[in-house]
Amino acid sequence: MQVPNSFKLALLKQMLLGFQLSAVSSNSMSFHERKNAIKLSADAAMVFARGSTRWTRGLVSSLSKNRNNDGLLRGILGKKYERLSLPCCNSWKIPRSRKILKRCLGLCSRRKKATGPQHDVESSRTLARRLAKKRIQVLKKLLPGGESMEGFSLLDQTLDYAVSLKAQVDIMRRLLKISKASNLNK
Repeated sequence: MQVPNSFKLALLKQMLLGFQLSAVSSNSMSFHERKNAIKLSADAAMVFARGSTRWTRGLVSSLSKNRNNDGLLRGILGKKYERLSLPCCNSWKIPRSRKILKRCLGLCSRRKKATGPQHDVESSRTLARRLAKKRIQVLKKLLPGGESMEGFSLLDQTLDYAVSLKAQVDIMRRLLKISKASNLNK
């Protein structure tokens, strides 16, 4: 999936603004502080460039938990900060009864015990279902705000997040090359 140049340009512009606001080039910062400032600037720039999606809201929510990040987030995101920090209308999990879930998945205890070749097919289906469920749980943990998503929206948002991360890495690599080239010319 190709990332539009307008997204990369907005990402670069906001990332550089974040570097200025956090004074990354300052000699008074420790290595750890500088690393955190760069990561925060890159994440906030990615949120700004991508706009309002479920994962961007989740990322803003997790970044704004630390009150030290508030000034930089407001500086990079501007007016978007207030809108992105509000919870999304679909971001809350729907409470479900275990009994209903078991019935939907066909795991009722009243099911007949299968034997023979049909049993192998059912056990492989159960195994496949468990594997898929575990992978979905891993995706939910990796994606900001993923705990509240289900099914296709989780996959869609994960794909969008991965593409945005790839663009972010691309921009950071280019900045590193430019920085190295400018240091060689000095």
